[in-house]
Amino acid sequence: MLKGGFGKSTFASTLGGILGDFRDHDVLVVDLDPAGHLSTGLGYYTRENESATDLSDVLLGDATLDAIVKNPGHGFNFVPSLNLDDVTDELSKDSVLASDLKVKQELVDKHLGEQYDYMLFDVPGTRNKLTNNAVVAAPNAILPLMPAPEALNGLRETATRLVAPIRAQLPGEFEILATVPNDLSARIDHQTKDRKLLEAMNTQESFASYLLAGRDGVDAQQGTLSDDYDLETVLDNHIPPFARIRPDEWNAIDAGEIDPPKPPIRHTGAIGDAYENRQPLTAYDPENPQLEYFGQIADIIEHGGIVQ
Repeated sequence: MLKGGFGKSTFASTLGGILGDFRDHDVLVVDLDPAGHLSTGLGYYTRENESATDLSDVLLGDATLDAIVKNPGHGFNFVPSLNLDDVTDELSKDSVLASDLKVKQELVDKHLGEQYDYMLFDVPGTRNKLTNNAVVAAPNAILPLMPAPEALNGLRETATRLVAPIRAQLPGEFEILATVPNDLSARIDHQTKDRKLLEAMNTQESFASYLLAGRDGVDAQQGTLSDDYDLETVLDNHIPPFARIRPDEWNAIDAGEIDPPKPPIRHTGAIGDAYENRQPLTAYDPENPQLEYFGQIADIIEHGGIVQ
């Protein structure tokens, strides 16, 4: 997602905890954001240390992955954000396609399936070489969206500037497994920000076009799908059932025929508290009710998509 502040870091650490700690998978979480929000939340504060072995030594040198892996003790291993501006500069010196393949070649191809069952990448909110590498290396994305005016614009920018070009370059290699509303708190029987986000996600053709950007018959710039696509099917395949609200349900909500639901992921102060305590939510508050829904997202990851 080419926009910061939508919960990518929270999703990465929480899903890492569920897959690793709760489900006993071997998981590696990698912070590819130079800002290092995820790293800070796990207790790793250093962003620059020229004398330390870093990701560029693994991608472009002879260092092993184990040389930069940490174990924060929450069920997953972790590569913190370190010298990532320098890593981006080094990658930019190589040819475009070759440099975009480095994380795939040196991390995923060598270690996924052998050492790790899952690798989760937290990416920057802007497109750079590390973002490209993450999309090529781990071509299954979970996109959190928060109820903010810029959310849909951020998704459109991601679709047109990142997803569509990657799909054109590597056909059939990139899937958006799910888009997930995050940090919801307001009623949805009024015109709140929560309502506007959820209604756009669940009803708009333009939203579906962003998810399929780069596919034949899809114009993400204009927000349209060809007749080859059924809108409801596209949305069913990309929105978790806990956040899926169909047009007839919206009509029933507005008519007062049903009580308005409170779709997850809901705002919980425990996420901020966990961050301040330098732990993922799974470790800080393992009984938190929102973890049920993060567990459903983990199911989507395990199944490679939403099972109908």
